[in-house]
Amino acid sequence: MFKKWDIIIIVILLCISLIPELVFGVIMGKHYNGTYAEITIDGKFYKKINLSEHRGEDQIDIKTSYGDNIIDVKDKSIKVIDADCKDKICVRSGFISEPGQIIVCLPHKLMIEIKSSDIMANSLRCLNE
Repeated sequence: MFKKWDIIIIVILLCISLIPELVFGVIMGKHYNGTYAEITIDGKFYKKINLSEHRGEDQIDIKTSYGDNIIDVKDKSIKVIDADCKDKICVRSGFISEPGQIIVCLPHKLMIEIKSSDIMANSLRCLNE
């Protein structure tokens, strides 16, 4: 059977083991202040859209030799609303708004990635990967 000090030591160790979860949970639970969407085509930078300060709704038409895409930027999120590719997986992806989320249209070599300009958020995201 357990002795009194065994139980006390187990409880203390359990409490200590939860400290990193609480610290990182509180920090990661905060909203990212500086989010932006980075659009690349064929691996080359195309456009940067600041989502943290975006209000309203805008559409971006992208016409390349690979194909055409229409991107919708609504408030602090972004999505592909139309593409002339066959599978249309990028259209079904829906809105994205959190750092690390990605929409990819492989036939058109288009990628939309949400990034954060917050240094603390970037370093914590790297730790979690």
